[in-house]
Formats: sequence, C-alpha cells, structure tokens
Amino acid sequence: WAESSQWTFENKWYLLEAEESFCNNDVEAAKAHYEKAITSAKLHKFVHEEALAYELAAYFYLELGEVDKALEYFLLAHERYHEWGANGKCNSLFKFVEDFMKERAGQSPTIAPENVDSGPASSLPLH
Repeated sequence: WAESSQWTFENKWYLLEAEESFCNNDVEAAKAHYEKAITSAKLHKFVHEEALAYELAAYFYLELGEVDKALEYFLLAHERYHEWGANGKCNSLFKFVEDFMKERAGQSPTIAPENVDSGPASSLPLH
C-alpha cells in the first residue's frame, strides 16, 4: 500500500528523517530533510503537513540560533495553518512568537485569551 501511494507518505518520511537527524546533531542532513518535507507537502497539496514541517523546521532553526530563518518559517507555518482553518493552532503559534519576541526584547510575556483569532500571518509580532 505504501509503495503504491508513495507521494502520500513521502513528506512524513522526510520529516521523520529531519527530526532524527536533528536529534543526532546532524545539522546539514536535518536542514536537507526539512526542506524535502516542506517541498513534498507543498507539491502534493498537504497544507496541514506543510504547516507542520515549517513549524518543526522553525523550532530547529531557533535551536541553532538562526532567529531570522526561524521567524520566517514560523510565519509560513502560521499562514498554512490559517489556510487550513486551524485557528487554535494559529493562536498558539501567535502566542509563542509573541512571547519569544517579548523575551528577546527584554519584556515579560503577556497572557493572551485562548480564543483570540490571530488572523492571517501578517499579524504575527515579528518586530
């Protein structure tokens, strides 16, 4: 079954490979696999899996200290989650980025209502 529907599982496989490479400190392999997961999900129009791949890659880049790349990927993840209609996930991601940016600026994170619709990704607090 997996052989006849390779395209269905391809992005998941790449994402698992990326996460394993990340855990094994193989940064270059992780980067390559995250990109392959994103590309495969996009190619096959799995918006929710593209969102997840962007989000996990963003955490990966954040861990590496590549903040600009991480924020770019958080923005793209937020856009895909919003496109998919995952408003709760959008809210959660919005809150994470907002708190990260406040901590980065030396401010205390705020407590936001759980049910606020954070809207499109252009509203993410990236500055």
